[in-house]
Amino acid sequence: MQEADPRAQIIGIVERLLAKRSGAGPVSVDLNLTDAGLTSLDLVNLMLAVEDAFGIEIPQRRMTPANFRTVAAIEALVTAVAA
Repeated sequence: MQEADPRAQIIGIVERLLAKRSGAGPVSVDLNLTDAGLTSLDLVNLMLAVEDAFGIEIPQRRMTPANFRTVAAIEALVTAVAA
């Protein structure tokens, strides 16, 4: 893992994806990312960016919409996979 705070890294990734959409605004840890404007393709790109940022491979069984619904869910997933 990198030295930066995982939550801050995840928020940065989400903000970059949302910036490509019209609804780019502040990202909170409990913001529903699909409600914020991310498409299913964006969520795939989010998953790939998270894997790259943290040097992890997310198991297929963990690639569920619930695990990518919010920043908090992604943070919990990263923590579990990286452990």
